[in-house]
Parts: sequence; C-alpha cells; structure tokens
Amino acid sequence: MFVGKYFHSIDEKGRVILPASFRRALEEQGASNKIIVTGLNKCLSAYTREEWEKAVEKMKQAAAVKPEVEYVIRRMCADAAECGIDDQGRLNIPLNLKEYGKLKKEVVTVGRMYKMEIWDKELWNTEYQKMVEASSSENATQALSGLGI
Repeated sequence: MFVGKYFHSIDEKGRVILPASFRRALEEQGASNKIIVTGLNKCLSAYTREEWEKAVEKMKQAAAVKPEVEYVIRRMCADAAECGIDDQGRLNIPLNLKEYGKLKKEVVTVGRMYKMEIWDKELWNTEYQKMVEASSSENATQALSGLGI
C-alpha cells in the first residue's frame, strides 16, 4: 500500500528516487524493478502490473457503458510506459511522461493506496489547496460517513 507524500528532485536523466516505504511496498507486491506509468489528472500515475491490469479491466467495463471512456483508455495506454527502477531506487521517467506531468526539478511522490502519483511540486501545491477545500465540504464528509469512515 502506498501512503504519504515525499519531496524529491528529478535529475537531468529523468530519474526520481522512490521513497523507501514505496520500494518496500513494491517488493511485497513482487514488482520491485518495473512499474507501469501513465499520465492522468495533471500528474503521473504509477501502478504495479497487477494494479494496472485491474485498472484496465475497470476501464473496459466503464467503456461498455460510456463510450467516451474509450478515448481516455486509448490515451492512457498510448502514453503508458513500463518504467524501470534501478538499484538506487530511482524510477526512470520517459521524456513524454515528464513533459505530460510538467515535471520540473522538484517533484512530489504521493501515495494513493493502490498506486503512486508523481506531481510537479508547484502544481501539487496548487492542487493540494483545492483538495483541502473540497475535502472539507459538507458533501465530502457526508460521503465518507456513508462509507462508515
């Protein structure tokens, strides 16, 4: 499981250090040297192969009901890359994904339970403020209450 947020620099070769807790989680899932990375929602999303396959299955089911989902699937799959993790725990991000995520020097790696997200730090700070406001709304707290959380 991936939780927490971590601040790192991305090097000139497009590599970013994955947090130790994320590397341990990958090892536990048998995915310690390769993950699937794609762009969605202003950031990069990184999945183990198992979680990627689950996401693809959910997208296929959604596309059967909402044809416009097919466009999202096509773009996500076209932009996706199987990215290697080196012995120093650095994830190698291809140029097209680095550009999609508008990743500059400083990045934030965020745990989303079943996946990781990689954000440009400035963009993360802007989006985080929006998330704080939205998650404080009456609707958000009612939705969580309905889930027993």
